[in-house]
Amino acid sequence: MATNQLSHRLSDPDGRAWLRAALKTVNAPLPIETAPEAMINHVLDVHPDIYASVRIAALIDEVPGPTLANLVSKRVFSYNELNAAMERIRLLGLDVSETENGRWIAEMAGFEVV
Repeated sequence: MATNQLSHRLSDPDGRAWLRAALKTVNAPLPIETAPEAMINHVLDVHPDIYASVRIAALIDEVPGPTLANLVSKRVFSYNELNAAMERIRLLGLDVSETENGRWIAEMAGFEVV
């Protein structure tokens, strides 16, 4: 992703703070921390590898719903982007679509105007 698009998504200090809060959960069990910019790239990448997919699954499954909602309201991600990422990682055997957050993201993506 172009640097200007990344910086635009993180231009709101509140959005950056919410992503850092989410990454505390995502990074907790991992030996290598994921930076905010990397997490955005992972979610938006059309062909995520297993490294990225594990982080996407943790973001969707383990981060509290209100935190995800704040990420969307601050335009770090959209529900459609999170839903698309969730669908892409299914191909690698990581299915979080039936988790509470997964179902909620899919539902909210259905209401989102593209």
